[in-house]
Amino acid sequence: MVDTMRLLVLLLAGLLSQSASTAEQAYFEPGIVLPDAAGKALILRACTGCHTLEGVPAYRNYWGYERWLPMVENMIKHGAELNTEEKEAVARYLGRYFGTEQ
Repeated sequence: MVDTMRLLVLLLAGLLSQSASTAEQAYFEPGIVLPDAAGKALILRACTGCHTLEGVPAYRNYWGYERWLPMVENMIKHGAELNTEEKEAVARYLGRYFGTEQ
């Protein structure tokens, strides 16, 4: 629960620090590399139009798919537009590239 709240605070801080614009403006700085793989385009479309990804690397080697999935579901409750298949793809991507399934 504390970990979820920590990430949510970091993500919301990124949201407040950036003005929401079009989905084409991908706010994934500072220096975060999104590997080209299934899920990247979904993150760019559904996540980075509203906030940065600055809190995501903090969970590298810490959260896996099972922990990312509820966070993605929480973001959907806050307006991220992802269907069930896309939600799972984003959680798998985060688990692999920013989690424990590396």
